[in-house]
Amino acid sequence: MQSSTTIQLFYCSLNTDLLDDCSASIVRSWLPENELTKVDRFIQQSAREQGLMVRGYLRAVLSQFADITPQQWQFEYGEKGKPRLSAAQYKQTGIQFNVSHSGEWLLIGVIQNTIDSNAADSNTIVFKSADSVIAEEFGVDFGVDIERRRNSTNIHAILHHYFSSPEESALLALPENQQRERFFDLWSLKESYIKAKGLGLALSLKSFAFDLKNLQFCPLPVSHEPLSVTHKVPDAHMASSTYKLLNKELLLSDSIPLSLLCETDTKQYVTASNWQCYLGRIDQTYRFAISVDCGAENKVVVKAKQVNFFDIF
Repeated sequence: MQSSTTIQLFYCSLNTDLLDDCSASIVRSWLPENELTKVDRFIQQSAREQGLMVRGYLRAVLSQFADITPQQWQFEYGEKGKPRLSAAQYKQTGIQFNVSHSGEWLLIGVIQNTIDSNAADSNTIVFKSADSVIAEEFGVDFGVDIERRRNSTNIHAILHHYFSSPEESALLALPENQQRERFFDLWSLKESYIKAKGLGLALSLKSFAFDLKNLQFCPLPVSHEPLSVTHKVPDAHMASSTYKLLNKELLLSDSIPLSLLCETDTKQYVTASNWQCYLGRIDQTYRFAISVDCGAENKVVVKAKQVNFFDIF
């Protein structure tokens, strides 16, 4: 039977007008001292407010998948800073997540694996994603990214230094009025792959390449069902602010080929068939990408949901 993995995407507005003293106080009560220190370290007030909103959204979204309150979540960080659940909470919940924010949007990606409590090796977490059984310490490599198209970015200065030769050649072959769009599509995909690997800039951006010549976008329905409420912000506050609604459908292109630079021939790229990569569009300004190392035969289901800031309480 074909195995499957469900990736759930949560789109969250980072409009700081939505944050007032009441909601800020609740989110701050969820955070441990080290996270509060990170938030308060930002110089600009808007950065501090968005940093608080990001952490509030993440904790509230994760609480939809397990009987754990927002303030009880515990995080660890990889060698290059990639966040993940503590080993104990991953073993308890099977949740993997990744986050990205750009401009006025935050994207949270979640995969929940079913933990096999009968694993023979207590030092290895064996999880089931539908019918598949995979032995991993923290699940599959998984990353998401969201990018805002910016007209001020000097794309050609970046292109030669950070893009692979196949990507650069394909982009420059496009009409000039399409090159900026392709640049940010590629950048979002490359960011999602780097975040999935968790290696940061230790992984050369030239060491892998995406092929976008056969992009085919299909509708991705967006749910607007509210989250389960754990705290209640006064109705008067909710009525006084508005937030931007996503369309009922986004656009998503799947099966985007990924190739890795051959170790024995630095001019050759080899198809990485075990990776499944996706590129999506929110609107003309924002795009998003997903990279997951779950095997070529694994069926991936992508679901999308918009989260209202006031639904996290």
